[in-house]
Amino acid sequence: MRYLYLLFIFSFLAGPISAQVLVEPLTPFDFATNFRDVYVDDSGNGWAVGTCNVLARTTNNGDDWEFLAAPEGLDFDVVACEPGTDCQTVFLGIDGFVFRSTDGGENWTSTEIEYSSGREFHFLEGDVIMLSHNESGYLRSTDGGDTWTATQLDFYYRDRLHFPTPTTGYLYQQGGPLLKSTDAGATWDSIYQFESSAYYGSWLTEDIGFMYDQSRHIFKSTDGGSNWTLVTDTGVPSNIRYLEALSETHLVAYVFPSSIFSSMDGGVTWSNNEGVGQSLENGQFGLRFEGIHRLGNSFWLASWGTEILYSTDALETATSQFPAPRPSLEKVAFPTDDVGYALQERVGMMKTTDGGNNWTQVTNDFFTVSRDFLVLDEETVIIPYNSSGPQITEDGGDTWSALFPEDIQDTTYVFHIEQLPGGRLYLYGSVHGAYSDDGGDTWDVVYHGLGGFPRSMLFVDDQNGFVGSDGGRINATTDGGQTWTQIIDGDFSTQPIANLFALNSTTIMNTVSGTTRCSSDGGLTWSTDACGGVTAPGEVIVGPDGTYYSGRLFPSQQDLLTNLQRSLDGGLTWESIAGFCTYAIPGAVTPNNRYLYVYQSAGFLGRVDLDAIVSTETPADITAAKVYPNPTSGLLQVELPEQASTAHLSLYNLQGQLVQQQAASSNTASMDLSNLPAGMYLLRVQGEGWLQSARVMVSNR
Repeated sequence: MRYLYLLFIFSFLAGPISAQVLVEPLTPFDFATNFRDVYVDDSGNGWAVGTCNVLARTTNNGDDWEFLAAPEGLDFDVVACEPGTDCQTVFLGIDGFVFRSTDGGENWTSTEIEYSSGREFHFLEGDVIMLSHNESGYLRSTDGGDTWTATQLDFYYRDRLHFPTPTTGYLYQQGGPLLKSTDAGATWDSIYQFESSAYYGSWLTEDIGFMYDQSRHIFKSTDGGSNWTLVTDTGVPSNIRYLEALSETHLVAYVFPSSIFSSMDGGVTWSNNEGVGQSLENGQFGLRFEGIHRLGNSFWLASWGTEILYSTDALETATSQFPAPRPSLEKVAFPTDDVGYALQERVGMMKTTDGGNNWTQVTNDFFTVSRDFLVLDEETVIIPYNSSGPQITEDGGDTWSALFPEDIQDTTYVFHIEQLPGGRLYLYGSVHGAYSDDGGDTWDVVYHGLGGFPRSMLFVDDQNGFVGSDGGRINATTDGGQTWTQIIDGDFSTQPIANLFALNSTTIMNTVSGTTRCSSDGGLTWSTDACGGVTAPGEVIVGPDGTYYSGRLFPSQQDLLTNLQRSLDGGLTWESIAGFCTYAIPGAVTPNNRYLYVYQSAGFLGRVDLDAIVSTETPADITAAKVYPNPTSGLLQVELPEQASTAHLSLYNLQGQLVQQQAASSNTASMDLSNLPAGMYLLRVQGEGWLQSARVMVSNR
């Protein structure tokens, strides 16, 4: 049994900011993080770091994890223990800083130095420590971490540094020569120039090494990198992000985002390991590995989705450190304020009947593979595609039946579904479309043969519709889906067209790779100018009152707490309203405009209380309130802006629950927090026409 000791502590955020609230996590846990790195030594002591200022410690090889206060409330990228210290001496890395503790995390010292995107600490001969990072450089300390020196290279590198011995090291440069050091990284020599950019590699000894290049080739060296032999240029997985040689014949590779491949013949042939990533026995999907730590033939993997995996068999299988079903969520819908559905990848649906407080698994006897569904009312739901064809329930999920007649149920494969303004039900697949004008009693099948996997479908009226698919392709119909024509084939992007949106009856919009484009000629041409000033961070959903909601699919770490945004003027301007420690995208707004439901991969489902959001327009003469001491173990002092004489103070915990509130009728108010558990809280200071927020840390007594 693994236990979670939740002692989250966040950093202080002063000054006026947007009137944000926290996303309230609903599943699979009441907390979330993107684990960034993990390190466990051979005695079973270790650490893990992630977003949400998570710093976790284990003393029993991951059976239990204790969540502690991260130094200065930061989100760290990399963690490692100095060998031979039982992880009492631990190093943390974050952009611009290296932190060190020599007493098991009780106290920390920091060194400020310019770098970003740390990858791995390396403990070398003597007191030499190096930190590789995903820029054109590295950090090096010769005094055990007291001081650090930054070195810049001429070329960028994707991989970590490699030190098969305490003195011999290798560095693969993208487009540049292979570098070799024989003096623990003090100096480097160029020893080989690859024809194609070197990406990732591994070294068994100072003589034997492997390399995976930009062209998906595997190379091997047996003389310390002076010469390289092509192992294979066929059958190598794409998107390899980590390569490790366990012997000259046994290689393993992490393939983005969540697959593990292995080779038992020195890299010539590769096969997918069935026990890791997408094939975990507890139904986890959508994991994205961030940090991988090897200990002999054992591996620790830090992943998005609040997950750490542990493998003792060279990544053939892996065990979850935080067991829970985590199927990726694909879509959310609320036909009423109380009844809602969430579609899960491969395992069907979840349902709530109490406004989202509790969710249960909907019973079905078919295997679901779908990214879309349609809710007609609180009892009637259609899932477009699964191994038995599209299915329908008319009793809220208690029973399911085939949607199509028997003669087309097993031959017409469809993936997306929409209901046209006039009532027509339309389902679209890679080869066929199917529609019904009588509520599903009879169906007409359309052959279009355009191929591709549809990612989004939109009908602006009963005649004109569009489908976005992989490869930046868009198909269109002008006759209600009876015929389809490909009108865009990667013209402005090769990314999937996953968020087609109608601005009005004549203009459709798509946001991909951070750029919003529109078309006013039936999708034939697209430009930013055609949007009339409208933009969007990503996919847009519209609330019952016409408010737009959106969020970036993969925001930067710095933007997680401000990612969820809304527009009150049809997309002309956007304001941040909420965020959390991991990315989440808007899924649905309840009919009463009370809750915005958000979701992401690996099973995360949360909600935002829209009633808690007020206008973010702060009067120009309102200065910042002051909050101190922070952290605090007792009284918290709140000084109101000079121009304000009254305010209302509200304190929320990590789950978005109100834990304390009071009125402030003078310039200074005191809040007694001595009875609260240690952790992070969000303080909202609201006056007439203004709102300010701060993150408050309550420390241990």
